[in-house]
Amino acid sequence: MDSLILIFVALAALLLAGVPIPFALGGASLVVIVHDGLPLTIIAQQAYRALDSFVMLAVPFFLFVGILMNVSAITARLLEFTGAMFGRTHGALAKINVVVSMLFGGLSGSSVADVAGIGSVLIPAMIKEGYPRGFSVAITAASSTIGIIIPPSIFMVVYGAAGDVSIGAMFLGGAVPGVLIGLTQLAYTTYLGRKHGHPRGEPFSFPRLARAAVRGVLPFGLTVLIIGGIIGGIFTATEAAAVGVMYVLALALFVYRSLTLSSFTQAIKESADTLGPTMLCVAMGSLFAWVLAYLHVPTMVETLVNSMKPTPVMVLLFIMVLFVIVGTFESGVASIIIFLPIVKPLGDAAGLHPVHVGVIVCMTLALGLITPPYGLCLFIAAKIGGMSVEKAFLATLPFIVLFLIVDLVCVVLPEVVLFLPKLVLPEFMGVK
Repeated sequence: MDSLILIFVALAALLLAGVPIPFALGGASLVVIVHDGLPLTIIAQQAYRALDSFVMLAVPFFLFVGILMNVSAITARLLEFTGAMFGRTHGALAKINVVVSMLFGGLSGSSVADVAGIGSVLIPAMIKEGYPRGFSVAITAASSTIGIIIPPSIFMVVYGAAGDVSIGAMFLGGAVPGVLIGLTQLAYTTYLGRKHGHPRGEPFSFPRLARAAVRGVLPFGLTVLIIGGIIGGIFTATEAAAVGVMYVLALALFVYRSLTLSSFTQAIKESADTLGPTMLCVAMGSLFAWVLAYLHVPTMVETLVNSMKPTPVMVLLFIMVLFVIVGTFESGVASIIIFLPIVKPLGDAAGLHPVHVGVIVCMTLALGLITPPYGLCLFIAAKIGGMSVEKAFLATLPFIVLFLIVDLVCVVLPEVVLFLPKLVLPEFMGVK
């Protein structure tokens, strides 16, 4: 028990001192390892074990796909296609913002790439057309969260790899919740557009829509390749991500001819800048999780749940609240690795399906991308929009409420998450 108290006290002290999260996790783990006289080689062993994973290779590939789409102007073709859909409706650009994030999320699995690529185009355009600055930033940040829920999803790859849960089933489980979040955001932007008279788009034209669809249809082949390949058993998640990179490279080099050596180099640099901290979080988070397992924390949690006998909904609500809080302070990848040893036995003890638990965890952590102090997507959108994070957060609050409502629906109604996985992958879902 002394060691258990020690690790959390050490972690809290390091975080309060401003130590970066990966180093705080490693430092707190080191304190217990030294205190209990364990061999220091455990640090290297566990860090290497976390990164020496074929499934985890999907993370850099999916991340690279999203950034490559931005630098090679494929994202611009998605914007052109969605722009042709809404015509003279009020708030057309705001609706385009939401729909293109849904489409982008179905291609890259990265919310950060979404907000950086789409936001750099749409936020200045919305402000120029007369949309309130706060709303322009808020809708961009909020819609970017869809990218980590609609398959493919980097969070779901990490959760599936670390928790031994079918990634294909996780992807399918996130599809309906992701679409629901997008639809609620569309409904809210439609309401605001009519109420405040937001600018209209260009007149609708079937020929224009047809031209935009032809120009933008090829990127959607990536979704068919990734999701269809995984579900059909043709690819693993990692192989599908690698094929996705080759597909986008082929489009950019040979079809659109929009990729230059300098933009390719830029994509590699941006990917490395993002990937380094992410994988360090995975390595140190895995070490921290090993120490928690060594201290019998998962067993304690399972015993506690069995003694309390809560309902499955109560357990999921607890998990949701836990990750709403955790997601505001640290990255989603680190949160998954750290708390999986607690969450998994908690869900198992309550009789919850691991796919249901995993999707709720990933959804809730997606919210952390727009809630300070972590709020990476909110920071990026606010910077592009030239406003303070505090004001941007206040403008984003209605979208946060809508997100939480959808999250609660998925908690109370499991079939919202489980319907598609049971239908398409019954062998992974225990359906006979």
